[in-house]
Amino acid sequence: MPKRVVILGSTGSIGRAALDVAQHLEPRVRVVGLAGGSNWKLLAEQARRSDARALAIC
Repeated sequence: MPKRVVILGSTGSIGRAALDVAQHLEPRVRVVGLAGGSNWKLLAEQARRSDARALAIC
C-alpha cells in the first residue's frame, strides 16, 4: 500500500521539486492532494499529472 502525501505549495519551486520526487517514487508514494498559490493553471496541470483528488488554492 503506497504512502499517501499532500504537497503544500506545489506551484512554488520547492513544491514542484517535491512533486517530481513523489512521481519518481511511484508506486511507493501516491500524491492525494495539492495546494498552491495564485498559479491555478499550473495547479490544474499538476493535478492531472499526479491524479490528486484534493486541491486547494490559498
